[in-house]
Amino acid sequence: MARQAAGRFIGWFRPLRGEDQPSLQEQLYRAIRAGVLEGRLRPGERLPSSRALAEDLGLSRNTVTGACDRLVAEGYLAARPASGLFVAEDMPESLGRQVDHGAAASFSRRGQRLIGAGGTVVSDAQAGRIFAIGVPALDEFPLETWRRLTNRRLRRAERGLLAHCDPQGLPALRQALADYLREARGLRCGPEQILVVSGAQQALDLVGRVLLDPGDLVALEDPGYAGIRQAMLAVGARLAPLPVDAQGLDPALLPRLAAGAKLVAVTPSHQFPLGGTMPLPRRLALLAQAREQDFLILEDDYDCEFRYAGPPLPALQGLEQATGESSGENGRVIHVGTFSKVLFPGLRLGYLALPPALLDGFRRVKAIADGHNAALPQAVLADFIAEGHLAQHARRMRKLYRQRQQALLAALRQHCGTILDVQPAEAGLHLVAQFKDGRDDRAAVAACEAAGLAPAPLSRYCIDRKMSGLLLSYAAWTPEALTEAARKLAAILAKP
Repeated sequence: MARQAAGRFIGWFRPLRGEDQPSLQEQLYRAIRAGVLEGRLRPGERLPSSRALAEDLGLSRNTVTGACDRLVAEGYLAARPASGLFVAEDMPESLGRQVDHGAAASFSRRGQRLIGAGGTVVSDAQAGRIFAIGVPALDEFPLETWRRLTNRRLRRAERGLLAHCDPQGLPALRQALADYLREARGLRCGPEQILVVSGAQQALDLVGRVLLDPGDLVALEDPGYAGIRQAMLAVGARLAPLPVDAQGLDPALLPRLAAGAKLVAVTPSHQFPLGGTMPLPRRLALLAQAREQDFLILEDDYDCEFRYAGPPLPALQGLEQATGESSGENGRVIHVGTFSKVLFPGLRLGYLALPPALLDGFRRVKAIADGHNAALPQAVLADFIAEGHLAQHARRMRKLYRQRQQALLAALRQHCGTILDVQPAEAGLHLVAQFKDGRDDRAAVAACEAAGLAPAPLSRYCIDRKMSGLLLSYAAWTPEALTEAARKLAAILAKP
């Protein structure tokens, strides 16, 4: 349960009055932010109501609500309907213990937003544990083919691969990507519209930095991918969480819950984490609303290659161009993709397919961020795609992952059926298992981690929704290992 932070605020906040002092709202904002950063306010801790805070501190209620609204917008606090304000759950608890007051004061406001956004660092040990999210079957990757292509590039002694290259990416890779995405995802874009980036997370970071100002409203799925939420909070955006159902996000909710949004972020092909697929009528409605209400769509196509129930629907980007919802130059869909799932996360290569009107701005900011991606891996990946190895590998992995999902599903139903409600997934690399008794999923995950398993709590991906369950990845482990892990999970969850 959330811990109530009561009148103890009085003990460490003393408002200073005088013409040379910051406003009372600014002072309260800084005090609460410092309390979060220094660990005096812990993740999940509940704050007093604005009325109680105002009475305790001798401030006006408008002063208190103004400070709290700013802290919510920057990601330090989270507002839960009918429950109040809480310290953000993803705030690193040890941050305050690692820096002293002087060092903490040296962070810029933008730096503090980035820290407060709560980016997750995954260790090698965590990634190697069964059920860890985002881990493909690395032992099945055609490493010998990759080695041969790398050696061939090196034997050619291409000096250009040793020098700086275009921030937009190698022309050969952008051409290979344009061809592949046209065939595999129905995108309608040329190589001149593709920007090569360091994985999907850099793509999301660039979207936030190039397109959003502090205070801009972003609509996103609830529950949804934490990386999108973190990237938007890092630039000071306000979030409008939209509940998803079995068909993903419903565009009909936008006028009521996210009026005035500048950006709408969706995972239409395979909603993360619940797994729904946005049907064609909703896709068309979303594209129409983008034009009518003047917002951009961020389409995260994170694991589009792994669909097990029929062919995937075309990507929003291709559908937009095919239906003429907007001109190609001023399209409204920004398409994000990555090779972390279909190949291997250590490659750190992803891409943005951008409307032409946005390309130059993104290219310039990419150059500021890190100059460019390494040329040699780009060249090898271009060959890997152009020679058909990517499509072949994806086909083989679809068959393997379907078998592993079926093995885990059967084992969970056999061993955890009285505790977890789990359904098959039409796509992706994980299953969602919801607790039938609504127990604290973070406490359950802590118990699993102590026993060597690494599921993720469903609540981690929620903003306003109240959901309890586990995300269980199956891609990287054999059916035998998954069956044994399900038995182990059942024993852990059976303990009081």
